[in-house]
Amino acid sequence: MTLRINTNIAALNSVRNLEDTDRKLAESLQRLSSGFKINKGADNPAGLVISEQLRGQIVGINQAIANSEMAASMVQTGEAALSEVNNLLIRMRQLALQANNEGANDSTTLAANQLEIDDALRTINQVAQNTQFGNRKLLDGSGGVTGEALGGGLTFISGGVNTRTSPLEGYVVEIEQIPTRSFLEGSSAMDQDDLADLQLTLFEGGRTVQVTARETDTPASFFGRLRRASEEAGLQLDLSMDDEAITVVHRKFGSANTFQASSSQDGILSDEAGKLQAAVPGQDVAGTIHGEVASGSGQLLRGLPGNENTQDLVVRYAGPRVIVDDEGPDGLPVFRREPDTGIAGVVNVSNNALQFQTGPNHGQQILVALPQINAGFLARDVENESNFHNLSEIRVDTQQGSRDSIRLVDSAIDNLTLVRGRLGALQKNGLESNIATLRVTAENLMAAESVVRDADLAKELAEFTKNKLLLETGAAALAQAIQLPSKVISLIT
Repeated sequence: MTLRINTNIAALNSVRNLEDTDRKLAESLQRLSSGFKINKGADNPAGLVISEQLRGQIVGINQAIANSEMAASMVQTGEAALSEVNNLLIRMRQLALQANNEGANDSTTLAANQLEIDDALRTINQVAQNTQFGNRKLLDGSGGVTGEALGGGLTFISGGVNTRTSPLEGYVVEIEQIPTRSFLEGSSAMDQDDLADLQLTLFEGGRTVQVTARETDTPASFFGRLRRASEEAGLQLDLSMDDEAITVVHRKFGSANTFQASSSQDGILSDEAGKLQAAVPGQDVAGTIHGEVASGSGQLLRGLPGNENTQDLVVRYAGPRVIVDDEGPDGLPVFRREPDTGIAGVVNVSNNALQFQTGPNHGQQILVALPQINAGFLARDVENESNFHNLSEIRVDTQQGSRDSIRLVDSAIDNLTLVRGRLGALQKNGLESNIATLRVTAENLMAAESVVRDADLAKELAEFTKNKLLLETGAAALAQAIQLPSKVISLIT
């Protein structure tokens, strides 16, 4: 046995163990007080990196949920205003139908109907200007895709969220094929002798009209009954008679709009008596926008998906108006549309679609194009005899004006309900589903982060108890080790 005074190895060993136990006890206390098993990088470097990444993702998801809820509230605000506009349009349609009841109306009734329609149009414009979410206006076009076309018979209809803002010179629209309507011309004129047992039948859009000549009919009266029956049945056909030869033309342009007809005598409408004959098919407009391929449907030209600049851009080409008669039956000039191939004009587009950050990472956004609903922008795609360019110009003080007003209001209702459907689908599938998914994801990420970082308190309490006991025994052992050199004194004394 070696006894030393200067170097007490046992005491040094006790001090080292006591310091280590004290450090472990401090760590146990830190974990118990914070609830985390990783409080600094030294505790678990890899675990710290994973935990911080998960924390960042969780914070991003929670903010994305708040963003999506805000976006849903904004969309709901806009959709509620569109619902009121839809109610106004339905009332306007009712007034136009009443005005078309020519036999029961007088000038005072028609004037009253027009006044109410004008008031409804002003209200629509007010809704467009006053609907706001905070300080942002929703339905004046500032949050969507707007545009204007320059060129005879060229009209900007709509754009999508993927339509790019045009350069200053706009997008050039070039027409390669003009739109036409399906038609059928009688090759023989009717005379009084042809009216005996004459029967004409028209089929269009699933509806049928059949008119048989009466003994008292003249060619003019028979044609008048045929045209009236077609209108009452709702056939989308325009009938005319020139030199007692009948011509039938579909009201809508394009290859998808057609009809059939038959006549009981050769050449009156069908070439062969008693056989159904299809109309000469119409053709869709064809062309390019900004040199990019576009698909045609009637008079509408739409940029194809995948186009770099013009995807979902829709324009209508009807052709410029030209005077065909300086003075018509009403004393006013008679105009006609004469479309032609070549450059039709340019369209300027501004894409101000709203962007919502609905995901926790870059690039996880949703674009929303809110509509422009002022009366001057609605129903711009309807060709009509009254030459109403949009909803704001409709008048019901004439029978033809009432008929065309109904068509424009119907178009506005169709466009508005389509927009409402898109916004509803966005809210339900794009935002509410996204919110539900993000909440589940946040829950799972928080569970994962808890596994990595949160302390197991039962385990930490056991560790704390052990370190506390070791600290007490270590302190007692150190006290004993310090006393060992004093044994040398007993040898001297």
